[in-house]
Amino acid sequence: MSTVAYADDTVRAEILAVEERRRAALLAVDVPALDELFDATIVHTHAPGVTHDKAQLLEHVATRKAYLDIARGPLTIRLVGEVAIVTGRIRNRLDSPDGTERVLQGQVVQVLRRCEDGAWRYLSFQMTPDGEHVWPATDAEKASIAATTIEQKG
Repeated sequence: MSTVAYADDTVRAEILAVEERRRAALLAVDVPALDELFDATIVHTHAPGVTHDKAQLLEHVATRKAYLDIARGPLTIRLVGEVAIVTGRIRNRLDSPDGTERVLQGQVVQVLRRCEDGAWRYLSFQMTPDGEHVWPATDAEKASIAATTIEQKG
């Protein structure tokens, strides 16, 4: 049975490099690069709840060309065998259909696996956008928010 462990410096650097390649490819609308980064079985759930498989996601990126900037806060990377679970904040600056810009930020969970060729590929992506908080933040939540580089509203 595999145990859960935090990534060591080497694996952390590998995952952060893959995430930077994903970010750069989305901004450049580099569909071949994204095709290489996404596992054939990827499940990608966007902030409004729309879920895509790989073909749908690549088409979405190619036709929407929505990403203007992507910023990540500190990332936590945990490993279970050859699977990495990455959590952290994201801030997307996006183009809208009417030509205006919008900013969407929230928490992201990403799952990658180390493939037979040694490359890390994305299996899953889920963004939960910031929303209304009906309860005030606990002390632990305030401390967690203070530790990020991207402000959470609420």
